[in-house]
Amino acid sequence: MTRLRVVASILAFALAVVLLPVGITGFWAQRTVTDTERFLETVDPLSEDAEIQTAMATYLADRIEEQINPEQLLDEIFGDLVKERPSLKLIEPVILGAIDSLINQVTLRIVQSDQFQGLWSFATTAAQRSLMAILQGDDDGPVNLDGDSIVLDTSALFEAIKQGLVDRGFGFAANINVPQTDQQIVLLEAPQLAQLRTIYSLASPVLTYLLFLSIGLFVLSVALARRRPRATALVGVATAIIGLGLVIGLNVGRQTFDNTLATTPLGPASTVFYDTLLKFLLNAASVTLLLGLIIFVCGWWLSRSAIALELRATHRKLAERTASALPVGPITHASAKVRSRARGLRIGIAAIFVLIVVIGADLTVTRTIIAALISLLLLEIVAVMSARADLDESGSTPAPADASAGSPPSP
Repeated sequence: MTRLRVVASILAFALAVVLLPVGITGFWAQRTVTDTERFLETVDPLSEDAEIQTAMATYLADRIEEQINPEQLLDEIFGDLVKERPSLKLIEPVILGAIDSLINQVTLRIVQSDQFQGLWSFATTAAQRSLMAILQGDDDGPVNLDGDSIVLDTSALFEAIKQGLVDRGFGFAANINVPQTDQQIVLLEAPQLAQLRTIYSLASPVLTYLLFLSIGLFVLSVALARRRPRATALVGVATAIIGLGLVIGLNVGRQTFDNTLATTPLGPASTVFYDTLLKFLLNAASVTLLLGLIIFVCGWWLSRSAIALELRATHRKLAERTASALPVGPITHASAKVRSRARGLRIGIAAIFVLIVVIGADLTVTRTIIAALISLLLLEIVAVMSARADLDESGSTPAPADASAGSPPSP
């Protein structure tokens, strides 16, 4: 029976190790990519990012200038006047620069306007829904599949810029026709899209539960282990390695993502786009690494290691010394109750730690550290109160002063 438990513990541990990175990534995907509202909350702030605005404005202005051809425009305006007065040729560079500057200013103002914010929100919402449609086998929408590329249709932005130029006196801008190929931005080369669709169709129903399943398997592995402190430490090591692997993988992925978008309009702002879209996953990787270290320390602290035993003995003495210095009062009177409920209190403190870590819209290393410090403080209070109860029971602490102490004896 014991051997069966050990085998079951090892199998649960191995399966949890395999599922944890998949579960973390799947949880991010379900939380950020497949949920339209949360996807919009994640990428909407990008429209106000200076790097994104500059990159989009530069791309759109360049496409407009290609269609206007400022040099040809000057020839049409001046005509034979340049031939009659050659000195006018000297001011052509100034006028060309002014035209380029004006187009860039108009484009940047539109990209920074409320109109662009609305267009961005509409485009990102449509993009998310279209991307989900692509994964589900439907290729219609603002984001669609063109051969082996996933592309974004920006025709609405070009129409807004053309209208902005018309409003500022460039009437000829109404006749600008940007080629369809220039209105589409390649977001991702996807030669393995068929495989992605297959993986999505198989994994999407269980993505939400894989993370919690892996955590449950780790808990089961510890519960079935013969030496639970050692099993806890191994879980911590595995979790830390998985977190470190995710951190390294995501940083490598950032470089790959930058290279992929280098030739697209979003190339100069690819890092901002990557860090914003994967913010939850990037933080989750760091938090996973930190949690692994915390779990390892907890398991090692409870182990039979000579150093751990010596440190626990020293900690016990410090707790007793602190407990003996506590003044008699309501706190010390409650020490016996705290000791009798110490196990439940520690479980409750662990629950508080988890609650603080996961509360809010995102995981953060700072909040995890704060949660660990709060939990450590609460555990110390339980340890000191339990030590006080032991001292009171053994009679090692002074009894409460008697009310009649110091009065003269009766004759």
